[in-house]
Amino acid sequence: MAYLPLALLLLGGFVLSLLASLAQHRYYLRTVNRLAGQEHRAGVTLVSGRATGRFRGAVVLLVVRRSDKVVERALVMQGASVLARFRERPELTGELATASARAASAVTARAIEDAHDRFRRMQAGATADTGIAGVFDGLGGLGGLGGKLRA
Repeated sequence: MAYLPLALLLLGGFVLSLLASLAQHRYYLRTVNRLAGQEHRAGVTLVSGRATGRFRGAVVLLVVRRSDKVVERALVMQGASVLARFRERPELTGELATASARAASAVTARAIEDAHDRFRRMQAGATADTGIAGVFDGLGGLGGLGGKLRA
């Protein structure tokens, strides 16, 4: 009984962490679906990439024109907490091959490289989704899941 307050405190911390993670995941899904709806047109691909750092991670969402591999729009979520939010990054627009060189941080550059790799695999015909962050085509589908994600 002496450890009951400590056990309740730890349990409360775990529950709070779980709820915060679920809220961030729902935010990610809403942002992806909103961007997919805004950029729903033929000839573009919405691709995401992620990278982790020692203290902070990054997730990028890139709208890439398939004909010439140009990034038309870029959003980056970078931070160490569940309070991180996506921000437009116009400096990342331009050639996809050189987008990582224009990144403001090393972890963002690695996330862009991950997105570029996913884009290359999709272009080569490897459409199998290997993780949560997937590749959307210009028609709004996600690999074989068909349609928008549910938040």
